[in-house]
Amino acid sequence: MKDTDGRRREKKNPSADFIEQICTLYNDIYDDRDEDSSIGGDNWAPGQKANHTSLNSFQKELEEGYGIKLSTSKIRKILITGGCWTTERSREVGKLFEKYKSVSRVAKELGLSETLVKTYLPYNKVVYDLEEKSGDAKRVERSRKKKKV
Repeated sequence: MKDTDGRRREKKNPSADFIEQICTLYNDIYDDRDEDSSIGGDNWAPGQKANHTSLNSFQKELEEGYGIKLSTSKIRKILITGGCWTTERSREVGKLFEKYKSVSRVAKELGLSETLVKTYLPYNKVVYDLEEKSGDAKRVERSRKKKKV
C-alpha cells in the first residue's frame, strides 16, 4: 500500500496478530464469575488446583516453550484485550473508565495506582516493544535515527 507521498506503508498490525497468538497459546478463558479459585473465593478449596492456567505458569510456559518474555501484568493486559481474562477488578476498572474516560480518576476512585489501573484496561492502540514492528513504528525509528545523525 502506498501513501500519497509515494512511500510504502505496511497494512499489517502486528499487535492484533500478537494478541491473537498469546490468546491462542493461553488456550483458555478465565472469568472469576465462573471460577473463583482465590483463597476465600466461592469455589476455593485447600489443596484443590484451579481450573484455569495461572498467569505465573503461563509466563513460564511462554518463556521456556516459545522464547517470549513478558511480565504477568503485560500477559494479563493482552489476555484482557483478547477477551480471554476477566475478573471483578478488570470489570470494575473498565466500567469506571467508560464512565470517567480518565485513568487518574479511576485510580483515585478505587484507591489504586494509575499504573495498576492501566494493566486492567485493554490496549486501545498497540502492544509496545514487539519484535515485529508496525509500519508507523518503523517510520518513527527511521526518523529518530536521522535526527541523531
